Amino acid sequence: MPESLKVLRRRVRTVKSTKQITRAMEMVSAAKLRRAQSVLLAGRPYAARLQKLLAQLASGAAVEGHPLFAAREERRATLVVFTADRGLCGAFNSNLIRLAEQTLRKNGGRVWELVCIGKRGADYFRRRGLTIVRTIQDTGGRPDVDLARELSDELLERFSSGRTDAVHFCYPAFVTLAINRPTVSKFLSLDAESLAESAGGRSAEAPSPAREIDYILEPSPERVFNSLLPRYLTSRVYITLAELFTSEHSARMIAMNNATKNCDELGDSMTIRLNKARQAQITGELIDIVGGAQAV
Repeated sequence: MPESLKVLRRRVRTVKSTKQITRAMEMVSAAKLRRAQSVLLAGRPYAARLQKLLAQLASGAAVEGHPLFAAREERRATLVVFTADRGLCGAFNSNLIRLAEQTLRKNGGRVWELVCIGKRGADYFRRRGLTIVRTIQDTGGRPDVDLARELSDELLERFSSGRTDAVHFCYPAFVTLAINRPTVSKFLSLDAESLAESAGGRSAEAPSPAREIDYILEPSPERVFNSLLPRYLTSRVYITLAELFTSEHSARMIAMNNATKNCDELGDSMTIRLNKARQAQITGELIDIVGGAQAV
C-alpha cells in the first residue's frame, strides 16, 4: 500500500506539471494567433482587389500568347504542401498530408514533384521516397514577404523553364477559430476566366464600388498587366502562408485547451484514487492498533 500511495502521488504531480505546460502553450498559441489573424485579415482585401484589377486587365490581347496563361498538358506537375514545423496541434498536419496523398494518387498520368513548406510534411514524404525539389523549414510561424517572393519566383522559374507544367497548392484555408479546411488549388498556369470568377467571388469580402470605373492606365494596360502579374503571384503565396500560420496556431490553441481540460479530469480522478488509497491505509492501521489492544 505505501508503494501504491507513492505511485499515485507521483502521478498526480505529473498531471499537474503537464497541465501547467499545456496551459502555457495554449496562451502562447493564442498570442501568436492574434498576430497571424490580423495579418491575414489585413492582407485578404489587398489580394482580392489586386486579383480583381488583374482580371479586368486580362483581356484577350493581353492573355493571348502570354506564357503564364498557356494551356499545357500536365505531364509534370508540382505540388506545394503547406504544413507546420511542429506538432501538438491535433489532426492539423495529418489532414493536410492525407489530402496531399489523395491528390498524388489522382495523378492522371502526371509525374509529381513536391515542394514542402514545413518540417512535418517534409519528413513524412521524405520517408516515403517521393521526389522533393525544395524544402522550407523554421519559418518562425509568421508570414514573410521575402520568403513569399522567393518561393513565388522559384515556382515561376520552374514553370517558365518547362521543368513543370503546372503548380498546385495544398494548404489549410482558415475559416473560423475552430475550422480550417484543407484545400487544393491551382497556382500555375493562370486562366483568365477562373481569375475573373474567383475575383468576383472574393469581392464580397471587401467593399466594392457601385459601378466599374474605366481607369486610364499609363504607359499602357499591357505594361501594367505584365507588371502586376509577379506581384499577384507573390501576394497569393503570402496569403497562403498567412492562412497556414493562422490555421496552425488556432489548431494548436484548441488542442492545448482540450489537453488542459483532460488534465483537470485526470487530476481529479487521480486525487480521488489517492484519497481512497490513503483512507484504506489509515483504516488498516487502525484495525491493527485495535486488534493489538484487544490481544493485550
